[in-house]
Amino acid sequence: MKQGVLNIVTTPIGNYADLTIRAYNALSNCDIIIAESVKESSRLLKFFGIDKESILLNEHNEEKDSEEIIKELLEGKEISLISDGGTPGFADPGSMLIKKCIDYNIRLNFIHGPNSVISAIVVSGFDISRFHFIGFLSPKREERTAQLKDLRKLDRAFVLMDTPYRLHQLLEDMKLFFSDRRIMIAFNMTMDGEKKFRGTINDIEKEISEFTGGSKLKGEFVIVVEKALKSKPE
Repeated sequence: MKQGVLNIVTTPIGNYADLTIRAYNALSNCDIIIAESVKESSRLLKFFGIDKESILLNEHNEEKDSEEIIKELLEGKEISLISDGGTPGFADPGSMLIKKCIDYNIRLNFIHGPNSVISAIVVSGFDISRFHFIGFLSPKREERTAQLKDLRKLDRAFVLMDTPYRLHQLLEDMKLFFSDRRIMIAFNMTMDGEKKFRGTINDIEKEISEFTGGSKLKGEFVIVVEKALKSKPE
């Protein structure tokens, strides 16, 4: 029997021209594509003329439906896993399925590509010889502010991510502990509306207001926080 394989396919974070040839081949030649959402995956696959059976897998059903996907893999299917943009399993659904594949000794094929975190830290201009990936903080403000307070102890640059609608609230919370720290916001990277905001939070909020005409900025973003230049007492 043919051995099943799970392709972990990194897809563009905005610009479809960033899809690699390996990723295109994996999506074109597999039996099934596992996607995070219908809207984003349909748009991507239609753009490249790929018509495949699709299964949705996201934070709501990953635990329940991963076993069914494992059965397909054990039957010899080649399946490609994608997220709405970037790398599945990295701040996106997929890690649970990947762990189950390891448990069942199912072959994994990682296909690299665009990465918003690496892109953001490189263009930040900060010292990134050591950096810490934090990712998503708690959606609950009390817990989030406690997490931000703890992050002041880090002696290196760090990276935050969050949902598009939470940018302004996150900046307000960060002011409590990082008002004196330089940050960089990489907004809608690789897209036509790509923008990079640099400076203190107050500087950036002013720049955003001028950029949007006073409206709130909504889109995909990554925040890089520069390491403290010198330690300060809590």
